[in-house]
Amino acid sequence: MKTNLKHFSGVGLAIILGVSAVGTMGSVTAASAEDTIRVLTFAPTNRNDLSMVIFRNYMKAVNERGKGVVKMDHIGGPEVVPLRSQVNAVSKGGIADWVMTFTVHAALVPEIGTVGLSRVTPQQERKAGFIALLDEAHKRINIKVIGRTATTGGFHIFSKKPIGSIASFKGMKVRSHSGYDAFFKALEARPIHMKISEIYAGLERGLVQAAPYPLFVSSLGLQEVICCAMADSFWEAHTTFSFINLAKWKSISAKSRKILADTQIEFEGKMAAMASELKAAERKRLEAKGVKFNNLPAAEAEKFKVMANDSRWTFLKTKIKADRFAKIEKMIRR
Repeated sequence: MKTNLKHFSGVGLAIILGVSAVGTMGSVTAASAEDTIRVLTFAPTNRNDLSMVIFRNYMKAVNERGKGVVKMDHIGGPEVVPLRSQVNAVSKGGIADWVMTFTVHAALVPEIGTVGLSRVTPQQERKAGFIALLDEAHKRINIKVIGRTATTGGFHIFSKKPIGSIASFKGMKVRSHSGYDAFFKALEARPIHMKISEIYAGLERGLVQAAPYPLFVSSLGLQEVICCAMADSFWEAHTTFSFINLAKWKSISAKSRKILADTQIEFEGKMAAMASELKAAERKRLEAKGVKFNNLPAAEAEKFKVMANDSRWTFLKTKIKADRFAKIEKMIRR
């Protein structure tokens, strides 16, 4: 029970303070108690893809700098809360406070669907007001946007046979979801919806001939069921972000918020370099397992990327209010 010192003065106050000091020496008061943030991630704890590696380093940095102030407790990934329920779990609070995930909740906040189309750096996004715009949009689901957890990642297409031209996609069954559909239809491919957990079996059984994914597929075992990968990537800005329950953010100390925010800004400044090193190592691992990377002819490679971006912008224009859409285009589409 907290003592109200306003009711004491003089010798009485000195005695109260003296007893308190002896009885609680070395303890932490409620006002300075360490803030604990329970974290979910879209992938299992040990997954070594780009965003998971960078995010694990982010959590480590926060916990070292925030010792006694703030602690990030990684409670797990989809084995704890299913992928498509994670954002809702954080929005409602209770199970988890924070989620690191991609654009799985675009139906609730369509603005988040634009993040993979950005042609500017994370620093330029902040300066232009893009992160603030996303943050404002997420308030409707009781979530605060912390920021990107990876960049310059991009999506590659992994396949059971070489893809040497855009024409190769015609009639091809490709693993997809609503976010990819417009692009694959523009390529005249046949989009087949399946979960990430189903990609391996889908390729192994021939349900699909190809699947898009960030470069880091060795932990999924895809090298066992494919022969090839396109060296040309699309949507290179990557799509993973960190989000925290808005009420939780407001409830933690100002010092905790500063540590989380400052560490985020620092990591945004070195994400590109980290990504370059991590991607080189993953490509080496895949090539050692026999995966062959092939490039489209230069003119087709550029056309491929333009088609990816244009199809996505066209799709998102139907989902985002016109004035908001125009603002976002001006901020990140260069």
